[in-house]
Amino acid sequence: MNAWKLAAGVLLAALYGCSGEHAERISGNAGFQGETGKPGTALAYEHRVGIRLPAARIDAQLAASRDACNSERFGQCDVLAIEQRGGIGPYAELTVRIVPDGVEKLVAAAAEGGALESRQTRAEDLAQAVADTRQQRERLEREYQTLQQYQGRKDMSVADLLALAKEIAAVEAQLADNAQAGAQQQRRIATNLLTLSFSSEAQPDSRLGQLATAAGQLLDDLVDGTIAAMKFFAYSLPFLVVLLPLGLLLRGLWRWLRRPGKNEAR
Repeated sequence: MNAWKLAAGVLLAALYGCSGEHAERISGNAGFQGETGKPGTALAYEHRVGIRLPAARIDAQLAASRDACNSERFGQCDVLAIEQRGGIGPYAELTVRIVPDGVEKLVAAAAEGGALESRQTRAEDLAQAVADTRQQRERLEREYQTLQQYQGRKDMSVADLLALAKEIAAVEAQLADNAQAGAQQQRRIATNLLTLSFSSEAQPDSRLGQLATAAGQLLDDLVDGTIAAMKFFAYSLPFLVVLLPLGLLLRGLWRWLRRPGKNEAR
């Protein structure tokens, strides 16, 4: 019996140690590296990182992360979207497109003073889209070369030359669109899409917090309802201007028809 108790104690200790180590990995600020596809692949990687910070630091960390991207402190980077929400549980989100080598550095800078709460990575396979774009470009280039061969002929009429010039311009426009689409695909493959989600440590879980949230929602609903009522009144006002004289006219006509002398004459 003592041997069984000892074995159970060792097993529980091992499980506790493993769970503690796992929690440390999740909550710690371990490096979150960018991803690059293997040669011959066309993978566009996207990352979403949840960062838990004190409420007072969210705006500062959001601004610092945005400035780091705009200044390309960690490599080529473009800001794509910014979202902020105040209140009891403030929240902010920054979406950027950055080179893979800069992902880890930007995440570390954004999580300074806080902790990584969640991490998610996914990849979209663009191989078929890249192949379709390449095939379209090759077809357009062949068509363009064929049209250029007719351009130097001297036996063509003015109408034919105008039609040929129109066809060449249309193919050139399609080639430009194809080149833009191909460049965008290569940009998605060469860089990573990174979304940084900043949330507050203080969440409105208490009864007082829920009451404050409900009061704020009530005020918003009151404002929305007032605006809707004012719009309805503004829309209805022209109809009232027309219907009021018409109603008075009908009322006067009805009273005239109901006069006693009118009834006796009948």
